[in-house]
Amino acid sequence: MRNESIKGRKASKVAKVAALAAAAALALAGCGGSSSDTASATANAEPTGDFKVWWYEKDTAMATTWAAALDELKAKYPKVTVKFELKTWDQIQKAGNAILDSDQAPDLAEWNKGNATAGSASQAGLLTNLDDYAKKYGWDTKLPESALLYGRYTDGLMGKGSIYGLSTYGEYVSWFYNQDYFTKEGLKAPTTPAELDALLAALKAKGQTMALGGGDYQIVHLAYALALVNADQQWVNDFQFFENPVDFSAASKEWGAAAAKIADWKAKGYFPAKVSGIKADTAVADFESGKNPLILGGTWLDDGIQKSTTKFKWGKFQNPGNLSVGSAGNLLVIPSKSKQKDLAAEFIDMILSTKYQNMLGNNGGLPLLADQSALTNEVTVKSYAVFDNIVKNNQLGMYPDWPVPGYYETQLAAGTKLLSDGDTAAYLKTLGDFYEQNKP
Repeated sequence: MRNESIKGRKASKVAKVAALAAAAALALAGCGGSSSDTASATANAEPTGDFKVWWYEKDTAMATTWAAALDELKAKYPKVTVKFELKTWDQIQKAGNAILDSDQAPDLAEWNKGNATAGSASQAGLLTNLDDYAKKYGWDTKLPESALLYGRYTDGLMGKGSIYGLSTYGEYVSWFYNQDYFTKEGLKAPTTPAELDALLAALKAKGQTMALGGGDYQIVHLAYALALVNADQQWVNDFQFFENPVDFSAASKEWGAAAAKIADWKAKGYFPAKVSGIKADTAVADFESGKNPLILGGTWLDDGIQKSTTKFKWGKFQNPGNLSVGSAGNLLVIPSKSKQKDLAAEFIDMILSTKYQNMLGNNGGLPLLADQSALTNEVTVKSYAVFDNIVKNNQLGMYPDWPVPGYYETQLAAGTKLLSDGDTAAYLKTLGDFYEQNKP
């Protein structure tokens, strides 16, 4: 995710009198979104002033690619002063709407997707409606609906309605494994839930466990990954879009089975010692150093793992089961208070061009619109093989915290407690009660 690090994971002064009219038009559009009149009013005016850009990607393919595009934009418009700030996923998760509703709002930002984040921001009028820009640049036809839906919101609910953000890459959660260790010990990547259980038992017998940040986003992803093992797309629609009631009882084959599996793995010693106190960065470092041969993580870890794991070969396998945690990536949005909406839209279009989609892939990311024949990066080729299978089989199950605001924090606290005490009844009650009390 990302939910990434689920993690995780990013005023204008007008120099010319002629540009004042354009700025006024933009200000009028600020609360209701972009318009074709706004776009045409500024079409012939060279951008000037400050352009404030935020994202929280750090040392990733997205960060490298977006920075290159930003450099091109700087060169194209020398009268624009680009002011970039690196944020964190956690900052946006906790204080995103408050920032957007202040005079500190950026002109363009990476934003967390889902009802609780981009959804609530769009409902509060804090994000620009991008429908006109989508038509102008053809985003609504270039991108598949399966990617567009993550930026569509109606009354704060994701999946349908106007476009308030654009994904420019894909992401999913799977298992990373140490191929050299597996070969040495005669272990194979599992393809069924039973084989995964057998693998964890074999690792335990050899004095090994998975790496897991039990006090961080990884436990949230693990729990949902196990819920999706027995789920189908109708269940995802029920959970994410409230089409039908969701069962949080111990008898349910989704959340109930997930809680039971975590408790079972805890009892059998398949997790590291004191797992509930481990952070995701520590768990990732333990995998990268070769200390633990297996870790659950998202594609946002691909590039960092490739750069850090120089002593062994690594591979990936899909979590065995019906569906996988994942989606199109987090969003690029234009805040309603942006004073450079046209410039922000142009930047988004650059990122979606074949040039930068190919660059993203060859930097180790997972592009949506690249020329696949032009991708040579071994990380992308390796990761795309799993992603392609997931997408072709309609197995993307979204992310667990999206349905209601504040759900991530609740799931994290409940998951960490479950790893500590094994109390599945308390875990399911916490998840179910919060969901029912906060759903629309």
